[in-house]
Amino acid sequence: MSEIIEYTENNYSDFEWYEGLAVIRFYANWCAPCIQNFPVFKKVAEHFAQINPAIKFGKVNIDQSPILTLRYNVYGLPSTLIFKNGAIVKRIAGVKTLHELKYIIDSIR
Repeated sequence: MSEIIEYTENNYSDFEWYEGLAVIRFYANWCAPCIQNFPVFKKVAEHFAQINPAIKFGKVNIDQSPILTLRYNVYGLPSTLIFKNGAIVKRIAGVKTLHELKYIIDSIR
């Protein structure tokens, strides 16, 4: 099972400078679509843990990490950013299905 790491301003360099693929979801506890769709994000992380355990999955609570939210220009929730070797290669706005997320990540890796 893949671990979804909670990132903050204190540990974000783990994904920002990661040499590989990092999939980071920005969310808020008050955001209903974020909470309802989180099981899909978790399933995607579990799926890729079996295929390629080197892909990092994480989440950032925008209320606890406002600097990261501003730094990465996150305006809508949920927002998923995909980093490859430290650079943002894809922004995913809003809720996506399991198949959509798998397809997007597959097309990048």
